[in-house]
Amino acid sequence: MAPIFPTWCLRTVVTALAVHLSTECKIWSSAGAVVERGSSFRIFCTFPPMCESSVYLDKHLRQPKRLNSSTVYLDAENITDSVTYSCHCKPGRSSVLCGIDILAGYPPGRPGALTCVKNVFDVQPGFVECRWNSVTETYLPTTWVMSLSENRTGVSVNLTGSSEDSRSFRAGLSVDNSIQMIFVKVYAYNKLGRAESDTNNFTLRDIVKPSPPVLNIVECSSRSCKITWRHSLKTHLQVQYRDVTNLMTAEEECIPYPDSNSPETPGLPSSVHSLEPSRRYCFRARAKLNSGFWSDWSRPVPNRTEEEVPDKKLDVWFARATSLPNMLTVYWKSLKDSEAKGRVLGYMVHVYDNHTKKRTTHNVSANDARFSVQSCVTCLVTVSAYNSKGSSPPATVPTLFKTAQPPQDLHVIESKDNVSLYWSKADPRLQSTGYLVEWYLQDQQFEKLQWIRLSSAESQAVITEIDPYECYDGAVYAFYENSLGKASFTGVNTLVSVPTGAPSVTKHGGDHDVTLSWTQIPRHQRGGCLHNYTIYVGNNKDPERTYHVPASEHQYSIGRLPPATYIVWVTAWTEQGEGPRGETIKFIIQEETNTLPWLLMAIFVIIVLLLCLFKLLARCQRLKMILISLRDVPDPSNSKWVKTFTDNKSKMDLHVYPSDFSSEEEEQIVTFFENPKNDEDFSSVHRPDWGSGTAPQTPYIKSFSHDSDSSHYTHSSQDTGTTAGYITSQAEESVIAEEEGCIDFYPRNVFDEPLVFGGGLTLDAVKIDCRNLWENDL
Repeated sequence: MAPIFPTWCLRTVVTALAVHLSTECKIWSSAGAVVERGSSFRIFCTFPPMCESSVYLDKHLRQPKRLNSSTVYLDAENITDSVTYSCHCKPGRSSVLCGIDILAGYPPGRPGALTCVKNVFDVQPGFVECRWNSVTETYLPTTWVMSLSENRTGVSVNLTGSSEDSRSFRAGLSVDNSIQMIFVKVYAYNKLGRAESDTNNFTLRDIVKPSPPVLNIVECSSRSCKITWRHSLKTHLQVQYRDVTNLMTAEEECIPYPDSNSPETPGLPSSVHSLEPSRRYCFRARAKLNSGFWSDWSRPVPNRTEEEVPDKKLDVWFARATSLPNMLTVYWKSLKDSEAKGRVLGYMVHVYDNHTKKRTTHNVSANDARFSVQSCVTCLVTVSAYNSKGSSPPATVPTLFKTAQPPQDLHVIESKDNVSLYWSKADPRLQSTGYLVEWYLQDQQFEKLQWIRLSSAESQAVITEIDPYECYDGAVYAFYENSLGKASFTGVNTLVSVPTGAPSVTKHGGDHDVTLSWTQIPRHQRGGCLHNYTIYVGNNKDPERTYHVPASEHQYSIGRLPPATYIVWVTAWTEQGEGPRGETIKFIIQEETNTLPWLLMAIFVIIVLLLCLFKLLARCQRLKMILISLRDVPDPSNSKWVKTFTDNKSKMDLHVYPSDFSSEEEEQIVTFFENPKNDEDFSSVHRPDWGSGTAPQTPYIKSFSHDSDSSHYTHSSQDTGTTAGYITSQAEESVIAEEEGCIDFYPRNVFDEPLVFGGGLTLDAVKIDCRNLWENDL
């Protein structure tokens, strides 16, 4: 242990006090100031009279024994370290102090492991450097001297050794090249003793050591590198190398492995073989003369081997979305450096349709590890990696498999660090060609798909690439010769915590049936696999309602809620517990009002009004048709049918069709009767011409009959294009009165029988143009 009080400080204090108090305080050791470790001795302190004395070992107070009235002593036993003793005296108000440093150590041991080397630098005189060490640690200042001479009795040169550490020393001097042998001896001494080594003789040619070689540019192929060097002497060369591809290029890190020594090569370029393609190596070399020691290692030189064509297939897998069955996402794992044999420049995805013989090629970036293509039943999809030398063998995507029985009894065991899977073979009669285990973050199969392949003899797998507080799904596939079986697993995780986030809820619908939907919690807030959600529905009247929904659902419908003001929130659960309450939403369910009687009454009123309107329109339409028929009354005396009527018969039926105002209007038949005066014979009636302007005063009647079966009409005046009809003056007045009111029309039964009027109606008095009965002239 180092002394607490510095020696120089204590000595200064003691010296200063000794000038004034030399007779008042003295301290000394019975063994002196330097002692061997493990020894025992006494410390004495002398004080002036009437002094209150005390003794300290370092800073710790000790109880001394009194030797006489002015002297006390303290026994020091088994001292193992350098210490400081001090004596204190208080003769009143002033204090007196004196002290001593005790150094503990060992005498020097016999110098050992003496070696000498003659370093050769071109043609200059060699520099002989000798090294040795101390067998024991002295813990005391020790002087080491090396004596060197050309012979045992000659004049020697004494050199003080310099210390590299507490036990290693060295010394050296230049020696002329003519000297063949030297004699060396080492001495050591300190305050506790002295030691010396035996005299050692060295033949200089046996201890010569050349300077390090200077390596030239290293030339490399894909599997070997050629090294040349420059040296002033004819030397042998030894090379070390190291693959530093994944290390920084800093020179201090370019240190070859100690066991990578290449065979010794005398004076010729050295080749290093068995290297890997496209790898960065670090080389260094050392030289040796025909005798002597190897030189120090040269400065490291890096270089890279050339690339080769990759000869290993990619490990490929696939995933297919159920929503897009004709789209295939292909995944692959990057080749290891030893497999790529160069820097991968990209990937080639080939799709070959065996049916159409069409090949499609996609060039994918080297930074990508997946690509989506459009596939078909007859399509073959392959992937290969390429570098500057060529492409790897194509790896076929295994998509055209028949469905086979999946692995049986799949068990999943979760721990805090990994997930273990166990299964058994589905059908022992089928020879499995291997297994594949895939896993991915839940809901992110196409972004985070991972997989491992296993041999057919394995029936378990341990997945270590599982992030804590994350939820994973996956599957185990069993491959057979032409079939594939799949067993899925869901919701596995390692470390789990309570969710730190809550879903955001939204209300849909209205009235008394409410549908609630909520969003997913952000992945970093879930804490692992969610087990379920809890919906809380509360109001100011009833107790709070809760609904538990599986974690796979994100919507829930609540029916027949009573009128009230509601608040709703949703929480999430893991196996560790329930997450926090999220933001609430508020909605109101209103009281129901009985609107059915009012609705029925409104419908009834509308129906009545429509019926009245339809009836009014129908009557007005019929009236208008009659008025149109009376608008243009020609002179019927010259009509052809009048002549026929007066010659042959006294009755004629005229089919009258209404206008297109109503498609339901039935055919009107107008029947005319003539009642001749004085019982005149109808056959003798004169048939006037249309152009005469006169007509016999013959009364007529007009009646309407209905024939629903007739779809055509006939009349006797088609040759002239004019149709005539007749009506009494009394009837015309009635019609005019009807037009003014347009409310009460003749009931249909009024015209069921012919109306007979008196003989006051003649052809000269009434002229009716019946053409408008068939025209849509409205």
